[in-house]
Amino acid sequence: MRIGIAGAGWWAGFAHLPAFRDAGAQIAGIYSRTPAHAQKLAAAFGTQAFARYEDLLPHCDAVAISTTDDTHAPLGIQALEAGKHLFMDKPLARTAEEGQALVEAAQKHQRIGLTAFTSRGDLAAETAQALVRSGEIGEVLYLRGYFHGGYMGDPGGPTTWRARAETGGAGGAVADLGAHLFDLVRMVTGLEFTQVMAQGQIHLQRPDPVSNYDEGAVLARLGDASGMFSLSRVHIGADQRLELEVQGTKGALKLSPALWGTGQSAQLLFAKRPGLYQEVPPDPGLLRGRDPKTSWGHFQFIELARRFLEGIAKNQQPTPSLEDGLMAQQVIEACVLSSQQNTWASV
Repeated sequence: MRIGIAGAGWWAGFAHLPAFRDAGAQIAGIYSRTPAHAQKLAAAFGTQAFARYEDLLPHCDAVAISTTDDTHAPLGIQALEAGKHLFMDKPLARTAEEGQALVEAAQKHQRIGLTAFTSRGDLAAETAQALVRSGEIGEVLYLRGYFHGGYMGDPGGPTTWRARAETGGAGGAVADLGAHLFDLVRMVTGLEFTQVMAQGQIHLQRPDPVSNYDEGAVLARLGDASGMFSLSRVHIGADQRLELEVQGTKGALKLSPALWGTGQSAQLLFAKRPGLYQEVPPDPGLLRGRDPKTSWGHFQFIELARRFLEGIAKNQQPTPSLEDGLMAQQVIEACVLSSQQNTWASV
């Protein structure tokens, strides 16, 4: 399978390219609107660089997109219309409308699509999902979760594309970090968000204006269950961390997918009701041939790349699908609407 890579930033070189290489794909080439970046990565991975996206597409069977959020929909739809399968970085798009257009294009052209949520290939997350599915925690009562990072915690730092609504979407941290957390909730519990009440804030304004949220607080209804979630890109004092706690009628779990470190740095705790948390070792069967000492990101993406390639070979949609990406986008959009209107919003 020939994979074309759109985007030549650090994440493409750290996760996308080595994961597809390790999963057995042929790297057909790399496109970037900054040709020097594409040339550097192409040299490192023994492939060719393309200055035009249109020139990359004839050389590949599928495209992995690792670009700014504003380009996801146009590049993705162009690939699907050219008959290419699509591996899309999260969030799926800037808006639910753009996400819906991607889903419809994949359906129209009968192409395989995957939204690359890192936690879907994480040892702790997959082990937690199995615990919930087996009934170990009973019915879900409520959830607590957060994704905190300090990558924009310096008031004197630059205003990156992520902090501009036109490129990073209106949600800011609610989109960038919330996409991971909201999908993790859906993955582990099988529940769907039905309503949200959200508050978003810009805390560190810069000379080059920030136009989306630095931080968000979200109350959620997921059927009969409730959730409370915190998201921030200006949260200093500790390493970036994603954590989800699920309380059920029979037990509870707390998980933190691998962030930094290696694939085995993920953590999962489980408690029976009543009781205290005990660490749960990951199911070794979930390694699927991976080395747990592989760097996080790369480690999870090997599994995502494997699923994507297997889905193409069997003509079966893998998970997380483009539809999963759209579901997360709809939660993000509802959070933005709720914050703007100061009311509960339906998902």
